[in-house]
Amino acid sequence: KVVMFSEKNVLKEAFVQKYKMQLIKKVADPDPLFDLLLHKKVLSDHSYSEIKALPTDEKKMSKLLMGPYLEAKPACDIFYDFLKKEQPYLVIDLLQK
Repeated sequence: KVVMFSEKNVLKEAFVQKYKMQLIKKVADPDPLFDLLLHKKVLSDHSYSEIKALPTDEKKMSKLLMGPYLEAKPACDIFYDFLKKEQPYLVIDLLQK
């Protein structure tokens, strides 16, 4: 079953805020995401190092999502676009709930 969803119907910032707790638990292999956020200047070198030093993916995602890093709309857009490209079934699953 293929599920299509319109980009226009998804407010990226609202998605990140609404599903924060699920994203902390369900994002798999977030290291490429942190690399992208560093490259796009969402994370500073210091913040990147702090997050990457945490022992589990869940702790890393918690620090990212519960901290100030994704408060700006452009940062949420980068985060959402990464998930949609790299983990589309997670995005679809959350949007269907």
